[in-house]
Amino acid sequence: MPNSPDPEAARLEQQARKTLEKAPHYLTSVTQMADLKEVVTREEVFAANGIKLINKGIAIGSGLRERLLNHVLLKPIDQSLEVKDGVNGELLAREAGSLVAREPFLQRLLAGGEELQACQRALREMELPEQLGFKLTVTRERLPWLFQHVLTVVLIGHFLAQRLQLSPQQCSATLLAGLMHDLGELHTDPALLDRRHRMSHEELHYVDVHPITGYLIANEILGPRSEVATAVLQHHERLDGSGYPHRLRGEAIGQLARIIALADACASISARCRGSERLRVLMLLNRQKLDPVLIALLHRELGRIDDADPAESPGMVQLQAAARLLQRWAVLASAFPAQHPPELAFLFERIADLRFMLLQFGLNPDDLQSMQALIGEQAIAGELGAAFDEVRWQITDLAREIQRRREAFGQTLSGADRALIEACLSEIQIYLLMTMPHERAPASEHRRQVSPL
Repeated sequence: MPNSPDPEAARLEQQARKTLEKAPHYLTSVTQMADLKEVVTREEVFAANGIKLINKGIAIGSGLRERLLNHVLLKPIDQSLEVKDGVNGELLAREAGSLVAREPFLQRLLAGGEELQACQRALREMELPEQLGFKLTVTRERLPWLFQHVLTVVLIGHFLAQRLQLSPQQCSATLLAGLMHDLGELHTDPALLDRRHRMSHEELHYVDVHPITGYLIANEILGPRSEVATAVLQHHERLDGSGYPHRLRGEAIGQLARIIALADACASISARCRGSERLRVLMLLNRQKLDPVLIALLHRELGRIDDADPAESPGMVQLQAAARLLQRWAVLASAFPAQHPPELAFLFERIADLRFMLLQFGLNPDDLQSMQALIGEQAIAGELGAAFDEVRWQITDLAREIQRRREAFGQTLSGADRALIEACLSEIQIYLLMTMPHERAPASEHRRQVSPL
């Protein structure tokens, strides 16, 4: 992985390597799966110090969990195991077809059927590495919501690759990247991925590390310097530098990573929201974050989708909350020197972007009264509802970005600068409380409390 001068990214890489070395959550999932499916050792399992832990041909289960957890293994456990009736290309193709049949958004996006058939054909024909097949089997058996998300990303990613008229080799790489992009989450505590769980600052690091963990796994499976592994590493990077783990910008993010990033965002949104209103807003408001060519391509496809379910009209509370946050920020920033520290440039940029988002929809947070009539217009109620939904997720993402940098701030910023950061976080928390949805989606729905953008 490219070396990063960012101490936070370096800390995440160290954490990823430690997570893979011990792999407690993944080992738990493997042994729990083995209680329900036949999993046997294809070879002897050794600890790193040479101690033989399990003989060849032994059926494993949760009874062997503690023995495995008490040692650092010589090689990843799934390299020594085989599972009966595990995931292969044929099963992936069938599951992809079943997913499209029950997901209205995918049905409409792949309306012609040719894109689905092409994706299924490519899945059947691809040479799925055995270790990847095993990991996907664990995902399917222990984290079915994640398996569905992975397949959705595969379908959307392959659709985009075909629309770009990429070569068969590049389309195959897109399939692999889609299948592998969230493998790092197999090593995350499942409790943290439950959207009902409110993560602490420290727990966020365990989620933020998953692109690095996935990159290390992809290199382990595909070999070093893999284009697919790089895409896995970069699939949460954003063109404006607001992503993670390395906060890359612009051309530093590869095309394959950009495809998976947009597919991942769309899959996450479609799992939470009915209809395509929020996806349309995603296209409009995130041209600085996601690839504009891909956005334009997908926007054209979304334009032909007719949504039967109108979005609920947003109330004034969303606009009032956003206006309060922006006005409070203006007060905080006015006491700040004209030349703010470079470490805080991102904060000023993100707040300016949020203001611009509202103005793009004709919503001036400084003039609430004139906005009331606009919000009441039924013709645009759906778009405005989706716009406020998007603004809320962007503000959530900003809070996470501040949290990721918080430790570094303590080492580089003055006390006054740190006070500004804390005051901004406090205002964001007030905004999020004011706009908290009344109903939460079921815990089984993808995804966690993390903005896909």
